[in-house]
Amino acid sequence: GSWGSKFVVQARNEIFEDVMRVAGLTEIIEIPTVLIVPEKGLNRADGQLKPYKTYLKKLTIRQVPGNHWPFLVEPEEFNRAVELFLEEQQQKPSELE
Repeated sequence: GSWGSKFVVQARNEIFEDVMRVAGLTEIIEIPTVLIVPEKGLNRADGQLKPYKTYLKKLTIRQVPGNHWPFLVEPEEFNRAVELFLEEQQQKPSELE
C-alpha cells in the first residue's frame, strides 16, 4: 500500500517543527516498558532510540517485521511481541513485595 498525509505540505511541516520544540522524555521512568520497533521505517537508528534508552531504565526493545505501523502491517507479529513481553513480566518477582 501507499501512505499519504491528509494535511497540506505546509501544515504537515509546521506541526513537525512545533513538535520538535517540545521535550519528549525528561524524567527517568522505572517501570518495565517495551518498545516495539519495525524492521523498516522510523525509530530504528541509535540517535532515535537514545532518549528511550536513557530515560526508560527497564526498557525492552523488540523488533518485528513491517514499517512505521507494524501493528497494522504485521498484527500477529506485533501482538506476539506484546504477549511475550507481558509473559516475561508475569514471571518476574514483584518489586512491590
